[in-house]
Amino acid sequence: MVSSIFVVLAMTPFDVISTRLYNQPVDHKGKGMIYGGYLDCFARTIKKEGLNGLYKGTGASYFRLGPHTILSLFFWDEIRKYYWKEKHAGQRHSSEQL
Repeated sequence: MVSSIFVVLAMTPFDVISTRLYNQPVDHKGKGMIYGGYLDCFARTIKKEGLNGLYKGTGASYFRLGPHTILSLFFWDEIRKYYWKEKHAGQRHSSEQL
């Protein structure tokens, strides 16, 4: 769960900006009517709401990414164990055939 904190702190600003870009109204050509792009959205958010504006929804992100991070690390470790077990079992079988 501790590693999830760092993931959330690193990812939430990008999620906030992406969400704002996706949710803005667009003109008839499909161009955003509020933000000119990623950097414009970032700058306007910082200017209007400060650094805290980039961390809106941090709690929700943590409750989503916390279990995801734990499960990802758990399954990665299990797959790695299985891989090494199979790799070493395959080496034993090939040496037994000699």
